[in-house]
Amino acid sequence: MPATKDPQTKLIDAAMELAASGRWHDVTMIDIATAANTDIAIAFDHFKSKADILRQFVRKIDRLVLADLDPAEFNEPGHDRLIAVMMARFDALAPYRPALKSIIADHGDLGPADALRAIKTHFGSMRWMLDAAGFTTGGLHGSLRIAGLGTIYARGFLQWLDDETTDFGPTMAALDRALARGSNWDKRIHTGILRFNNLRGKVQSKCSGLAQKYRPTTHTETAPDSTKNPDISS
Repeated sequence: MPATKDPQTKLIDAAMELAASGRWHDVTMIDIATAANTDIAIAFDHFKSKADILRQFVRKIDRLVLADLDPAEFNEPGHDRLIAVMMARFDALAPYRPALKSIIADHGDLGPADALRAIKTHFGSMRWMLDAAGFTTGGLHGSLRIAGLGTIYARGFLQWLDDETTDFGPTMAALDRALARGSNWDKRIHTGILRFNNLRGKVQSKCSGLAQKYRPTTHTETAPDSTKNPDISS
């Protein structure tokens, strides 16, 4: 007997089914709750809006990809690991392609605030994908890596939506080329940051030396000696 789905999973699945069968813009939270056979109050407890459902759907895909990682692949070159992680993501999304086409056609039906949250969620996913592929994501270099991969993935995602091949070969080839170009830029950025840090260290050292050299000398005033200057009033 299959395990009973939790309300959150039921609502996400219902939202994807409704998106696949019609226009995402026309789907309401009541429609989703009804399709999931869930009370609208329970739906409210789990999601505040359709945009919230989409963010949780992305997190669901993140979990599926990360749970399916093979530790044996961690010894492979970073480029190959990253392609494997990206393609695993597309494999996890494959059952939802009709729904995703509908959602993309309506630009997610997102308002300005939800769009900003969606961008944050997207970059969060890219951070995890880079971490899963063995890349560091901290500091300025890491942030630039995340932004670069986010752009590469977004373009690959749009191509994947229209890729009708059984193995998504054209999408993989496009990703391979894009990541190769990205790797070249990543090396340049790494070199540039090292040079900048080296120059900054020299400037800071020079400034510290100058500050020490020209630091004003303080003089301590000596109290008058009462024996040499007797009080005339005594």
